[in-house]
Amino acid sequence: MRTILFPYIANIIILVPVAMGTLFNLFPVADGHFPESAGWRLLVGSLWTAILAGSVMGLFNPLTFSPLLLLQVIYKALWLWVYTLPRLINGDPYREIHWAISIIFILIVLLYPFVIPWNYLFRQSNQNV
Repeated sequence: MRTILFPYIANIIILVPVAMGTLFNLFPVADGHFPESAGWRLLVGSLWTAILAGSVMGLFNPLTFSPLLLLQVIYKALWLWVYTLPRLINGDPYREIHWAISIIFILIVLLYPFVIPWNYLFRQSNQNV
């Protein structure tokens, strides 16, 4: 199996319950670690559902959908940097940080760059100029 498929498979396994649970308010995603609202749930649930749909399509055309993996690395790294890190340093990390989300985000930020087809992404962008 090609290694580029692993992130898409991981996304599908993680996001089927999480995206649907968030989008349709089936369970509290934040688990009391940060405030939730209907708008937050719809925004995040829509994003995670779009990533889920893109991941399913990525199984069939992994290079075309590889920018989705880069998007995930960027937004998850930003969330860890702007939300998790300050609370880890200055706050109450056991109460304020959702560790399940944080650990999944850390793993994605650390591992997905190894399978993102960087040559393909940059070759494509240079051809469009």
